[in-house]
Amino acid sequence: MRFSGEYAARLKVSFVLSFIDGILSSVPIVLIWQVIDRALKGTLVHKDVFLFSILLILSLLIRMVLRYWFVSLESGTGYELCERERIALGDKLRRLPMRFFSEGNLGHVTSVITVDLPFIEEMGMDALDKVIGGFATSLIGVAMLFMVDWRLALISVAVFVAAILLLKALERVSKKQSPIRQRQQAELVSAILEYVQGISVIKSFHMSGERANRIKAAIDSTKDHSIDFEVSLLKPTLSFKLCFAFGITLTILAASLLAIGGNLNLSFAIAMFIFVFTIYTPAAGFASLSSQLRIMEAGLDRYEALDNLEEMEESAQKAPVTDNDITFQNVSFSYEDENILERISFIAKEGSVTALVGPSGGGKTTIANLIMRFWDVGEGSISIGGVDIRQMNSGDLLSRISAVFQDVHLFNDTIENNIRFGKPDATKEEIVEASKKAKCHDFIMSLPEGYDTIAGENGSLLSGGERQRISIARAILKDAPVIILDEATASVDPDNEIDIQHAIGALIQDKTLIMIAHRLSTIQYADQILVVENKHISERGTHSELLGRQGRYASLWEKRQKAGGWQIKSIKPFC
Repeated sequence: MRFSGEYAARLKVSFVLSFIDGILSSVPIVLIWQVIDRALKGTLVHKDVFLFSILLILSLLIRMVLRYWFVSLESGTGYELCERERIALGDKLRRLPMRFFSEGNLGHVTSVITVDLPFIEEMGMDALDKVIGGFATSLIGVAMLFMVDWRLALISVAVFVAAILLLKALERVSKKQSPIRQRQQAELVSAILEYVQGISVIKSFHMSGERANRIKAAIDSTKDHSIDFEVSLLKPTLSFKLCFAFGITLTILAASLLAIGGNLNLSFAIAMFIFVFTIYTPAAGFASLSSQLRIMEAGLDRYEALDNLEEMEESAQKAPVTDNDITFQNVSFSYEDENILERISFIAKEGSVTALVGPSGGGKTTIANLIMRFWDVGEGSISIGGVDIRQMNSGDLLSRISAVFQDVHLFNDTIENNIRFGKPDATKEEIVEASKKAKCHDFIMSLPEGYDTIAGENGSLLSGGERQRISIARAILKDAPVIILDEATASVDPDNEIDIQHAIGALIQDKTLIMIAHRLSTIQYADQILVVENKHISERGTHSELLGRQGRYASLWEKRQKAGGWQIKSIKPFC
């Protein structure tokens, strides 16, 4: 009910309908009892048969209407609220810091969306229906017994009291085992995702057997935990069901003895032989429902834990940004216990090019990620146009930034839609124009379906250079005032590199550009170059200024020049 939120009222109505349906399920038993009673007394007439038939048909019709209404409310509500939660979760994930996704939570998130929520919408609502219906049937049955014979009623009360105690024991085991089961499923999903996502690396290094063994171990562990789950429930489940089997036997025996002794109406004793199963059987089904409900509860707990994760704070109002200057003021950032940046300060003026260079792991990409607020700074501040980015809402911030990274992500959709991602309301003409500027129009038109060609999962049907040019087209289409490039021409073939650089030159006109450079030849004309290493900015200036200082940048430039002219002179056999 807490999970359902605004749908709670609809669920309450469905519970009432289920309860009424449970009551009406006893009508046929009452009518059978009346027929048997009058037949034994010799008072059964055609009028009675006709009346009982009408009542039976009427009760069935009412139950049909109630059942239709109930299913529409309960199951329909289950699908709607799970739809709501999936969308809300997607929105939630956008506002979580990137740290969450880098800490191995992918399997956890995937399990919540693909296992927990489907279980709730498909199994959970049905389980609740059976619990409520079974409770109603049993309650009405015990009440009817008190109206007819208090001794049989006391037997049923004793059986239900014993069953409740056994159910408590069953639920304790279920509650302990269900979170373990859910956690094991998440670990299995993580292992499978890791294997599938890394299959190209696994095959290229001939490690398929080793990695397959890791998946097999995860599958075996899941199997073992599943068996443990069932075995742990075996004894309390059997005890619970045997309680009702004993109750049925005792009730029939007592009714028989009372009828033989003349202390119970024979017609009721005969009806009791049928009615006793209606009283106890629905409640006996609570054994399997208990584990389902505990699994659903564990799933809800896992979902709520995800839903309660602390989001990155952001302003609800649009910030009054005056320009596109990017200012780092004494910025420090740590990942877990490792310091990545310490007291970084610089200004990237509007319309200027700022290049970040330095050794791998020095913090260049971290600076770019902090600008887009994938993480929040530990100390200091980052502002755009004089406004701290923490005071900007994420939509306003990211609408001002286009980014092209080396690791390009394309969706399993058409190439046109992948480019349109930069501007959802773009026309086909705008998409084609952006593609031409990114020098990818020609190769797109050579594909079987042109712009309607499916890129494949993560662009798997395209080459690395093709994927990168599409990402550049996406950035060109977005036309944001701030551009972040992470060596955007790294995967482009030499024939097209000059064209792509010209396209990028057109893209960055009058824009603030942050460029992460590995090939220093691409940044010779940057307005400022920042050498990022050992958590600090060790040097800053233009290309000529930094070369004149004969410092770290000059050393990097010299090494890059030497590396650019490497060649294989000879190949010697190893044996």
